[in-house]
Amino acid sequence: DTCFNAGLLDAENGLRSTVRGAEIDVRLPWYRSLPISVVEVGSLRVDAEAIPAPGIRFEVNGKSMGLDELSGHPEEFWFVLDSAVLRLPGVQLVAGTEHEVELELNLYPPYVPHLKWVTKVKKTLRAR
Repeated sequence: DTCFNAGLLDAENGLRSTVRGAEIDVRLPWYRSLPISVVEVGSLRVDAEAIPAPGIRFEVNGKSMGLDELSGHPEEFWFVLDSAVLRLPGVQLVAGTEHEVELELNLYPPYVPHLKWVTKVKKTLRAR
């Protein structure tokens, strides 16, 4: 299944420019909390430029890790009411400017064998 979910990215406050790089808030596109070990960032583009996976950090519950580390943390949950943060250390944005963000997020719920839930979104967000 593929789901196009506009709620995945917060248009109002979901993109930030920091001294360390850009940050994107992401909402879990599922009806219940999931371990981060079943979460995969399929692709991420900012202004049509692909952000390579090694350049992305995933942060939830105050813990930050590389995308390649997510599968090793079945004990860490992404709660349905919380945003995760994708940190992009190499991406510099100017506050107040608009940027097109494209994200594909894949979920593999542990209680639904063989399901790959693909969520794609493309939104223009204003950096704050």
